[in-house]
Amino acid sequence: MDATMITELTPVQCARTQRFTTGSDWRVWDMALGADGSVALSGYHSKTRRTFIDLLFIDPDCTNKCKIILTKEFEKSPNSSTRFVSYISSGQIVTCCDDTIELINYNQQSTILSRTFSGRAVSMAVSEEGDQHIFVGLFSNKVIVFSSSGLTELKTITLTGIKDGGWVCELGVMGAAHTLCVSTGGYKALVYNINGDVQTELTAMNNTRARSIAVSSELMMVLWFGGTLITAHHIPSLIEGGRHSSLADRDGGRHIVVCFKIDESSRIRIKDNRLIAVHYITGEVKEYGKEDIFSLPTLLPALSSTIDETEVTKLANYFDITPDQSITEIRTLVQRLTDAGSITPPNIVQLIRACKDLDLQDAAHILSIYQSEHKHDVQDGLSYSEKELRKKLLPLEEENRRNVDTISSLEMGKETLEESRASLEKELETTNQSLQESKKTQTSLREKLTTTEQTLTKSEETQANLREELHALNRRLTQEIDQTREELDQTREILEKTTDNLHQAELKTAQESKALEEVLQRTKQALEEKEKTIASLEMREKSLEGGRSSLEKELENTNQSLQESKKTQTSLREKLKTTEQSLTESEETQANLREELHAQNRRLTQEMDQTREELDQTRETLEKTTDNLHQAELKSAQESKALEEVLQRTKQALEEKKKTITSLEMREKSLEGSRSSLEKELENTNQSLQESKKTQTSLREKLKTTEQSLTESEETQANLREDLHAQNRRLTQELDQNRDELDQTRETLEKTTNNLHQAELKSAQESMALREVLRQTKQSLEEKEKAITESEVVQDSKNENKDHTAIQESTLAAGFGRLLVTVDEDLTLDSSLKVAMLFQLPPSNLDLLRRISLVETPGGKLLDILKERDIINMYDVTNLQKALMGIRLKKTNETVLVPYQESVSKNLFEEHRTPELLSWPDEEEEQKIDGEKQEDSHTEGL
Repeated sequence: MDATMITELTPVQCARTQRFTTGSDWRVWDMALGADGSVALSGYHSKTRRTFIDLLFIDPDCTNKCKIILTKEFEKSPNSSTRFVSYISSGQIVTCCDDTIELINYNQQSTILSRTFSGRAVSMAVSEEGDQHIFVGLFSNKVIVFSSSGLTELKTITLTGIKDGGWVCELGVMGAAHTLCVSTGGYKALVYNINGDVQTELTAMNNTRARSIAVSSELMMVLWFGGTLITAHHIPSLIEGGRHSSLADRDGGRHIVVCFKIDESSRIRIKDNRLIAVHYITGEVKEYGKEDIFSLPTLLPALSSTIDETEVTKLANYFDITPDQSITEIRTLVQRLTDAGSITPPNIVQLIRACKDLDLQDAAHILSIYQSEHKHDVQDGLSYSEKELRKKLLPLEEENRRNVDTISSLEMGKETLEESRASLEKELETTNQSLQESKKTQTSLREKLTTTEQTLTKSEETQANLREELHALNRRLTQEIDQTREELDQTREILEKTTDNLHQAELKTAQESKALEEVLQRTKQALEEKEKTIASLEMREKSLEGGRSSLEKELENTNQSLQESKKTQTSLREKLKTTEQSLTESEETQANLREELHAQNRRLTQEMDQTREELDQTRETLEKTTDNLHQAELKSAQESKALEEVLQRTKQALEEKKKTITSLEMREKSLEGSRSSLEKELENTNQSLQESKKTQTSLREKLKTTEQSLTESEETQANLREDLHAQNRRLTQELDQNRDELDQTRETLEKTTNNLHQAELKSAQESMALREVLRQTKQSLEEKEKAITESEVVQDSKNENKDHTAIQESTLAAGFGRLLVTVDEDLTLDSSLKVAMLFQLPPSNLDLLRRISLVETPGGKLLDILKERDIINMYDVTNLQKALMGIRLKKTNETVLVPYQESVSKNLFEEHRTPELLSWPDEEEEQKIDGEKQEDSHTEGL
């Protein structure tokens, strides 16, 4: 296959959800397409390991925009951070993560059913033909089949050809026979039957590593490693074999029908010849159209692999094209055929017939598959006589269109008349509504007058109550202030007594320490009592402030009531103005309506005259068209019967148009009758407006009286405010005086407490000094006794043993450091991941090793983790020996680990031995561990 002939497609539509902004940590893992055109995305968060599902529609009008149907996030799973999604039916999706499968109704955003199974899911697909089942690929060579209705487990399929440690990375189901299309963890694209037997392995242009697959009814598309090249393979012909079994690319690919390139992507899906691709980091969804995928430029690479230069010249001779030096490739031949009109893509039936006649079965098979994909777009060829008849019918059809245009213009005139009538009726309705609204405003004004009168009476009563409450508050506050003054005098006397007692206590402390402690306790109690009295005083201050705040609130309430009364006055005045304006506007609208009615009458008469003239013209054109039709009938009777049927249809259409013209005339008469009724309704509205003016004058007089009463109430309220402000000032002055006196008492208390603390510190320092002297003397006596009892011989032997162990440990530490350096050099990312999987390290450690491998060797970090988890230490590296034997690194074990472990003494080994985590592997059985995880596919792709 010629790589230069591969075309690169451009996407038709692009979209991206709000989840995938710049620098986002969300990643796409799976994708599915719905029958309604929606796209489902599932993935995970690279840091929190939470999973998500997004359902969206790509907006065809705007780029990078989409309509979100559903967005749902799931908590972190303990064993897996990947989630898979597929469509079941309209309104239902199925999702799978770890060992749980769920059926979700995305219209109601609710979970219908949930099941668990044994194993860890790594892929999922739903069969669209035959019995609808759900296929879940596990982290092994097994696939579990569930029913779509109750999620019951039907059977388990074991796939051959997948070695131990491999897994089903991506899964697709084709046809009613449920052919399984699989991409494995080893990046192989395989095809299986329903029993799990391998049918074939797909390759293309020396590409053997598949990154993603997409399955339609008969085609399997493979996105190869690199994320841009896509090949489409016809699976039925590949499985059945037969006469098309030789269809193969010379580079190793089999049954390639289409080959093209797209933008870099991670997952692809196809449905109804609609290819969707997504990038797992950016989350950008791109759609590629059918016309671009199944086109001649994408077909040419596959044809070039089946037709050589001699066969191209045979095809050129078949179509009578003179061979020259330029026609040596299939590309130039197809271009010549399209220019000459021999083939008209997508109709390439003649090229298929030529390949069959020349026994080019492989090329004919590829072209027939291409033709079947475009079977709905290809029209059957019309005969020459039918084409000629259509040419003759064109002038008649043009005349028909002209007649239709004239009739449509008449209908438009009729519609304008009906619209004018409707507008008049609407104007009458609006005038009636304005009258009703004016009546309602009058009633509302009356109600508001009554309410304002009631509020005035209530405000007078509330003012009297406020005066009485203010007098009571003044009396209560004066009493409380007198009490606080008496309490302050008492506290001052107590403070003076306490100061005298303190001076006497300081003289006595110099003589006796015990008496000082008793005095201190008493003074503490006295201080606590004084603090309680101060707290009570503060509480009373707060109560006084609360009384003051209540007074202020009452003042605010009165102010608010006054402001509300003012607002009601202003609103009443504004409503009177609006009613006056509405009356003037209604009078103007009536005058305008009368003028518009006269103008409409004139316009209607003119339009009636025009329509009559147009009717006469259409009648004349109809007579002419009937003459032309009679002539056309004579000509078409000689040529074909099809033309007669067309003429009969035109006659029927003309008769129907005549009927519509008569109906238009009848409607004109009905419009004239409606005019007189409209004029009568206008007279009635004028009378009702005059009555509304009389009622408005009476309402204005009542409003003037209410305004006078409101001004009187405002003056009384102003007097009340001045009295309240004077009382507040007097209370604030008294409270400030009380606060100053309390601050002075607090300062004296703080000074006395400081003096007490200093006395306590002096006594405590003296006692602590005595205790330290006693402790030091005890320690010196005990050390002297131990020195006498111990013998000198025992001390010498112990010193020698300590020196020996210290030397041995220092040599072991140096050797252990050299061992870690050499093992770090031998461990690659693959081998370090295998060792981590053997010791069952968490996924976070595996991700850490992968990230470190981009900067330095991951072996050093792995050995640090093993030391932290006490899997190895300086005295025991047997667990690391078993792991290296298990991953078949025998050389490093024999040359580095075995000599080091033999150098460690048995006593130190037994004393510092690590727990046994692995068993020594047998020589006959070899453990085969594939260390490439699913997420490596993305990192290597990048």
